[in-house]
Amino acid sequence: MNWETMILSSLHAIAAVIWVGGMFFAYRVLRPAAASLESRERLILWEKVFRRFFGWVWFFIFVLVISGYWDWLTRLGPIEQAPLYLQLMEWIGWVMVGLFTWLFFWPFAKFKIRMAQYEFAEAGHIMNTRMRPVIAINLMLGVIAVVIGASGPFWPVIPF
Repeated sequence: MNWETMILSSLHAIAAVIWVGGMFFAYRVLRPAAASLESRERLILWEKVFRRFFGWVWFFIFVLVISGYWDWLTRLGPIEQAPLYLQLMEWIGWVMVGLFTWLFFWPFAKFKIRMAQYEFAEAGHIMNTRMRPVIAINLMLGVIAVVIGASGPFWPVIPF
């Protein structure tokens, strides 16, 4: 294994852990802690959190795609010949990217507009009914992908 592979594999793992860890923090730590705030202040906090975190998520997606495919193609050859666990991680990753893209360009865009117009009830409704479920699904998928990534090299080889 060369330095390039070690660096790319490390960047891949770091990007995945921070994305999934950020969702866990937001969903399981910040959300309950922010519940004690008044609705308006809570929504202002969430808007600031989403704006900062979602910018990082775009960066993480870029790092994950580039590092993942680079590592895969340089070490393992054609994608079709990759082990099942890597193919599962790839599909889960693309589902997560698709969900995040939808979240960012539709519900989050509407959320920002409602916040800018001081329509806090509508913004809260968008956050609770459109954004929160997608974040919960992506958190679950991210945890599954991390488990697959950690355990997959130890799976028995299944011929197709």
